[in-house]
Amino acid sequence: MAGFRWIVFLFALCFSSFSSAAERIVLQLKWVNQFQFAGYYAAVEKGFYKAAGLDVELRPNGYNGSFVSPVDAVLKGDAQYGISNSGLVLDYLNGKPVVVLAATLQHSAVSWIVLEKSGIRSIHDMAKKRLMTAFPLTESLELLEPFRAEGIPPSKLQLVPTGFDLQPLIDGEIDAYDGYVTNEPFLLEEKGIPYRLIDPRTYGIDFYGDVLFTSQSELNTHPERVAAFRKASMDGWRYAMAHPEEIIELIMQKYAPQKSSEHLRFEAKAMWNLMQPDIIEIGHMNPGRWLRIAEVMTEHQRLVDAQMLNRFIYNQDDYQLSLSRYVRIAVISSIMAFLLAGIVIWTYRTNRRLQREVEARQQAEQQLRHLSETDALTGLANRRAFDQQLRKEFQRFLRYRHPFSIVMVDIDWFKRINDTYGHPSGDHVLTEFAWRLRDHIRKTDILARIGGEEFAIMMPETYPLEAKKRTELLQQIINTTPFQIAGSNNSPLMITASFGISCVADNDLQADAPLIRADTALYKAKNNGRNQVMLFNDENILTLAVD
Repeated sequence: MAGFRWIVFLFALCFSSFSSAAERIVLQLKWVNQFQFAGYYAAVEKGFYKAAGLDVELRPNGYNGSFVSPVDAVLKGDAQYGISNSGLVLDYLNGKPVVVLAATLQHSAVSWIVLEKSGIRSIHDMAKKRLMTAFPLTESLELLEPFRAEGIPPSKLQLVPTGFDLQPLIDGEIDAYDGYVTNEPFLLEEKGIPYRLIDPRTYGIDFYGDVLFTSQSELNTHPERVAAFRKASMDGWRYAMAHPEEIIELIMQKYAPQKSSEHLRFEAKAMWNLMQPDIIEIGHMNPGRWLRIAEVMTEHQRLVDAQMLNRFIYNQDDYQLSLSRYVRIAVISSIMAFLLAGIVIWTYRTNRRLQREVEARQQAEQQLRHLSETDALTGLANRRAFDQQLRKEFQRFLRYRHPFSIVMVDIDWFKRINDTYGHPSGDHVLTEFAWRLRDHIRKTDILARIGGEEFAIMMPETYPLEAKKRTELLQQIINTTPFQIAGSNNSPLMITASFGISCVADNDLQADAPLIRADTALYKAKNNGRNQVMLFNDENILTLAVD
């Protein structure tokens, strides 16, 4: 009995040290109170920070025209933690000792916003237009990089400093506005003004959105506090995204936002699409993706490697707990070890076995999925995978009215190749043909072999004339580059192909409607003598594609 009392006393002594006064810390937000910071409100109000021994003050930003740089606030010691964007990696590369802890938004909310009546439908339409964006330009690199990627020089861009006001766009004083998909679209919809989003992701630029960060000093001095703060914050985000209506009501009642409940609800829905908490762990970060962002941020003029980012990307395992906290935990662990050792060992073995079974099952499912969606000969997507992507792109069109074009491709006189040289040579031609198509399309385009010698290309954010130009380039590449038949002493073989093009239309009811039209155009091209690019025009009349 006396021994039991001593155990109780030791537990009480250990846990009393943990229940001492909570550590006071400050989180500097990047903007005014809104659903953008819902997870941190939830962590405060639902007690996640308190359970971690933390007393957290959330400091909003941007009220009354006053803005505080979260990076400056953290490095000066006015706050221990802050919210920034992907530009944080550029601060790090420029010598600022910051550490990114988590990415709360897997995709940036920043997008170009244009009015529907402007006629602007792509990056290419924005050359020589008035573009309102944030200065310095380092804050806007994710919006400017698509122009570089599409070969549009900076000299063709007319940049205007932002006033954080949509009215110049509405009044026609500017042509494009640097906005957030979580915010400005609601204001335009509220006014009944049709608009269009020119998203950098369409052009292969995919940055993280809001990121949680701290200083290297905070991490070195209080590694246990950093770990506890990060976990409590992510717990808050999981709660907020699972209970959006509760958090919206909390924000309206306690945090005095500048937005209505309807606006917050719109913001919450948009953030769900950017976070994807149902498929991606909240806060997840990929080192390779940070490396790509760093390359873009430095405008590809600075060599960046993975080793350079080691101290930038937080890894809890790299930091040891402080001595006092370690001693308290060690005492508790020693006591519990005498009582729970058997359970721990059994649980560990069981979990390892289950983990191996789950990993094996997941690997098998991934392999099966890959096999079911991949053409075995060329390694391209097959018809099934292409149809899935087509349905997704059609749904995006229905929601955002973003255009896309379909190109059907068929090798001319392919049966003669099989009959003359044999099926292995025919397979070689198919593989080489697929590689040439793949090497000369955009990263955002989707290429698939849909059967025999027939291929399909989906071009997002592409109207018919642009699709025609790109297709004519593919035709030229195929026509001018001979194919070498393996094992043949004959001269290299010249091969041609026929192409049919169609764009999604406003009156389309089914996802495969543009595919059917493109196939019809292809059939007409082959009947007209082959080696042609045929466009299915707006009047549903098949014509040769000409300027």
